[in-house]
Amino acid sequence: MTMSAKPKTTQPGCDLYDHEIKWQPFAGIENLELTLCDIDEARQVVDLIVRFAPNKTVTMHNHLAQTNMLIIQGELRMYEPDGRIREVRPAGRYYRGRTDDTHSEGGGPDGAVVFYSMRCDGARNVLEIMDDAANVQATLTMDDVRAAWAAQQGV
Repeated sequence: MTMSAKPKTTQPGCDLYDHEIKWQPFAGIENLELTLCDIDEARQVVDLIVRFAPNKTVTMHNHLAQTNMLIIQGELRMYEPDGRIREVRPAGRYYRGRTDDTHSEGGGPDGAVVFYSMRCDGARNVLEIMDDAANVQATLTMDDVRAAWAAQQGV
């Protein structure tokens, strides 16, 4: 029996119908919008989708909860605190984030749409928002996330 390899076909780009998503601003962080998908209170898991503006970075921050991500569209650029690009993450890739990792991030030339899953594991605080010198300016808590969820649901 002879086997022949089929030529690899190129997959079309992902066109997310993000006009169907009700995007919300994120207080304290510019150049992104988000929508909360779900909060699992029992396991303290928060799922959300974030849309990053093209060629813009967001405020420096530090994830206090394990935050995993799937790049849905565009490319996500990760930046060191000094502004150097650390990594470019293309659409279709999954990443397991690190905690206590001060960084900034932003969209590539076409922006980025990213699914995040934050595993808070009983932590009260989720994210630290920092100034350019990496000084903590604000802390996002689970109570803040719950309030945003209630507002998004119209409760």
